[in-house]
Amino acid sequence: MKILIAKLKLANFLTFSSSVGFSVIRGVSYPTYKPQPYIHNYALMYGFAGLLYASLASPTKPKHPNEIDYNFLDEIEKKMYVYPARPKNLVIKRMLCNIKGEGYAEPTQPKPKTLYPWHVVHVYFAPNSVFETVIILFDETMKLPSTIRIGVKRQGVFKVEYAKADIVDYAHGFSDPINLGDAERFNYKPDSYVLILSTKTRRRGVPHSNYIVKGFYREKKLAVIRGRLGRELVTFRLPLSGR
Repeated sequence: MKILIAKLKLANFLTFSSSVGFSVIRGVSYPTYKPQPYIHNYALMYGFAGLLYASLASPTKPKHPNEIDYNFLDEIEKKMYVYPARPKNLVIKRMLCNIKGEGYAEPTQPKPKTLYPWHVVHVYFAPNSVFETVIILFDETMKLPSTIRIGVKRQGVFKVEYAKADIVDYAHGFSDPINLGDAERFNYKPDSYVLILSTKTRRRGVPHSNYIVKGFYREKKLAVIRGRLGRELVTFRLPLSGR
């Protein structure tokens, strides 16, 4: 088993809807979609495996409400496990999107069923935003990519730097971001937790896999993982699975 710390530097933009609010621009109120500054680990696992997350994990008609099969994820987990990514440096911007048709004529009184906000605001992470995560390699011969893309809809293209990391100690307290569903099935469920990201769909058969949390552990179950990326010493506090 090999432990790596990965630095992900955003090359284009990344946007997804974690919460919906409103923005006022020049006196006009618009629906606003805002992301939380964390990245779900399943999207990252597809990206590091060289697969597109959205096309594989989001079927047009899910067989089970609010559940996704996450094709190929079982095979990926045999070779590696990736923890949710935490923010290091964020460049945040917003864009006003026009979602109505462009043309010489526009409807003045649309039918009730077609009523929808014609303009929405997306808050997004801009180029040079940086995230960090930890990768556990069970197959040490596996070659990891220098660039990953985590979804068609999110358009998140990252350049990746890797550094070998070691476990220097064990601690109690709050962890860095973990997937609560994975924590439960890998037998490192926290004593309590703080929810930092929630997605609409969960992995089929894995309750709470849509919850990204900071777990609290009363006992010393958190591995203090440390590695050096360039001149910077990077530290994570994470529970390790018993696989």
